Amino acid sequence: MKFSTISNIGKVREINEDSYGNVSIDNYDFFIVADGMGGHSDGELASSLTVESFTNFIKNANIKDYSSVSDLQEEAIIFANNEVVKVSKEKQEKMGTTVVCLCIDYIENKIHISHIGDSRIYLFRDDNLQQLTNDHSLVNELLNSGVLNEEEAENFSNKAAVTRAVGVSLDVRADNKSMDYHKDDLVFLVTDGLTNELSADEIKKIIKEYDDVYDISKYLVEAAISNGGRDNVTVTTIRI
Repeated sequence: MKFSTISNIGKVREINEDSYGNVSIDNYDFFIVADGMGGHSDGELASSLTVESFTNFIKNANIKDYSSVSDLQEEAIIFANNEVVKVSKEKQEKMGTTVVCLCIDYIENKIHISHIGDSRIYLFRDDNLQQLTNDHSLVNELLNSGVLNEEEAENFSNKAAVTRAVGVSLDVRADNKSMDYHKDDLVFLVTDGLTNELSADEIKKIIKEYDDVYDISKYLVEAAISNGGRDNVTVTTIRI
C-alpha cells in the first residue's frame, strides 16, 4: 500500500478548514478526511478535532471488541462527534464538519467506508472511476427526489448545504459500506473543493496520466485550483 495526501487553502478562503489523518493497527490501515463547514464558526477546529479524536480512538481500540470494522469506525466517529459537540457548547458557537473514513482490511481483503456529509470516496479500477459515497447534501436530496434534474443540480445556488455533519448534535449517523478490494486499486478521499471544480471525467483523465500516488494527488489539487480554487481542497490517494 502507498498513499499521499495533499491539502491546499485554495485561492479564496483565508484559512484551510480541511483536516486529514491516518493510523495503522494490527492488519488494518485507517484514513480520514474532514472538511470544516464554512457556514459555521471554527470549521478548522471542528475538522482537526474530529481527525484527532477519530485517530486516537482507533489507536486505543481493541478491534476484537467489535463485531465489525465498520462498527469500530462508527464508534470512533460518534466519539469524535461528542468531542466536537462538547467544545461547541463550551465556546457557545456552532461547529460542524464532514467526514469520510476508510479502512483497508488486510485480513478480509476488504475496504470499509464510513462517511457523513458531502466529502467523497472514489474507487478507480479497470479504467473506471466509481463514487462509493452518497452525498448527504440538500442538492443531492433534491436530485434524488426528482425536484432537480442534473443540469439544475449542477447550477444549484446552495450546493454547500449538507444535511448531515459531525458536531451539529449528539445524534449522529454515518453511512457504512464494505467491499472487496483488488490489487492496484486506487482509492481517493476528497473534499468538495475538488469535486466542485472538476468533473468526474476531468478527475479520471488526471488519474490516468500518472502512476505515482503523490503525483496524482498533486495534479488533482493543482487542477482544482486552476479551475477556480474557490474552496480548500484535500486529496488522499491510496494505491492498495
